[in-house]
Amino acid sequence: MQSRENHLAGIVRRLASAGRASDTPTSEDAERAASRLASFPEYNPNPLVETDLDGNVTYVNPAALEIFGGETDDAPSSHPLAADLGPLLGRLTREGGGVVSREIRVGDSVFEQKILYIPQAITIRIYSSDVTRIKAAQDAMRAAGESASALALQNQILGEIGRVISSSLDINDVYARFGDQMRRLMDFDRLSVVLVNPENNTVTIAFVAGDEALGRQVGEALQLEGTIINEVVLSHQAMVIQGEMEELRRRYSNILRYPSSVLAPLIYRGELFGVLVARSSRPNSFLDEDAEMLSRVASQITPAIANSLLYSAVVQTQEDLARSNDDLEQFAYAASHDLQEPLRTIGAYMNLVRTRYAHVLDDTAVEFIEYAVDGAERMRVLIDDLLEYSRVDTRGMPLEPVNCNDAVESAMENLTQAILDSRAKVEVSPLPTVNGDRSQLSRLFQNLMGNALKFRREDRKPRVQIWAELRDREWVFAIKDNGIGIAPEHQDRVFEMFSRLHSRARYSGTGIGLALCSKIAQRHGGGIWVESEAGEGSTFRFNIPAMP
Repeated sequence: MQSRENHLAGIVRRLASAGRASDTPTSEDAERAASRLASFPEYNPNPLVETDLDGNVTYVNPAALEIFGGETDDAPSSHPLAADLGPLLGRLTREGGGVVSREIRVGDSVFEQKILYIPQAITIRIYSSDVTRIKAAQDAMRAAGESASALALQNQILGEIGRVISSSLDINDVYARFGDQMRRLMDFDRLSVVLVNPENNTVTIAFVAGDEALGRQVGEALQLEGTIINEVVLSHQAMVIQGEMEELRRRYSNILRYPSSVLAPLIYRGELFGVLVARSSRPNSFLDEDAEMLSRVASQITPAIANSLLYSAVVQTQEDLARSNDDLEQFAYAASHDLQEPLRTIGAYMNLVRTRYAHVLDDTAVEFIEYAVDGAERMRVLIDDLLEYSRVDTRGMPLEPVNCNDAVESAMENLTQAILDSRAKVEVSPLPTVNGDRSQLSRLFQNLMGNALKFRREDRKPRVQIWAELRDREWVFAIKDNGIGIAPEHQDRVFEMFSRLHSRARYSGTGIGLALCSKIAQRHGGGIWVESEAGEGSTFRFNIPAMP
């Protein structure tokens, strides 16, 4: 194959000979053009290849030879940059000239080409530019754009999941809407949430979206050992577990039929309580990026599940408490009716015996009868007090504005005889109106005033002072007496049920009065306490929130 210069020069000389007979200057111009045409491709820094109309290579410039190898005087009949020209050659020759563009990959390099048909020279010229780095940069930018778009979509969906899990305390509602959002994030056949019980080494299925599986329905439990879930429980890390099913079954005896799984732990306040699992029936479906993404989802849904579990526990406790209250109410009914009747019978018949047979009974028998009647009466009073205690919450009236002056006045009316008998002085300062149950507040004041009268000193007349102070948006009521007082070591236990500091022979009572006061104060949103010194009287205080 002749050199590029000789090739072009020969063509131009033929054209020049054809025009020499008519126009000598044209021939000279053609010679100069031939020289320029011959010199340009030689110095073009980009590879250039020429072919005939059949696609056979007729010229390869030095840049192309340097890149692909070969000698100038020994150009090959074919060249990678001239591959697959067939359809393009037909188009160019049909159109009688013009330029077409294409992109061609040669090895690891990408070339952008302009293919020119020169009818006068009966030549196809191929200009090529190496755009490998540019294409790589474009691909990288495109990939970065796609990655950014995917990340933006993930963040949007994660935001939707965040709104879903904060929208309801009903975990079933959260699960249903959460599953819909997860399908936008990843392709899975089965999504599940399992709760881990480390005490008995089991897991319980809490939620399933997608495929159902025998023995893996919501509410069913299975042993943790032999499951892929155990891997996450042991490591506390998100992970991808996938491979051939035969190998997976050898490693995990309790595995489902899916060859691909991605798992993330549910950790709340440092404690792993569950695992989020996505499964696929397609081998090698998940990447490490999926584990990272699922871990982000798990961190979002964890508080919602934990709060819902706590809420469910509270609801369960409330239901148990309601049942317990019902049982207590039934007991109270039995105490007020079924138990009271036999006591009345005992008391009535013992009184009949004492009346009808007094003339034949000796003093000891009369004394025994007195003990029996007194015991029956004390039992009746105890049952009444227990009944009242049990009904503070279940039978109390709705809280409404109550003038505490009226409540104290009602209590004093009930204690009129005791006040007269003890010649007590009761001083009541103006009291506020609070949100409460008038009957229960009256009983609270009555019990505290009654104790002040009962536990009085023999050497002084009882004095009871009642007042209230506003402290930090709550009223603190005080009932102060000058009685026998309470030693510091006993001040906490006086509010316990059946707590007695003195014998019945000295002070009567069932030991329920102050316990009832404590329960009434609690129902009104406060508490009760005592400040006292033995022999120096006591001050009982209880607090109730002030009205808005």
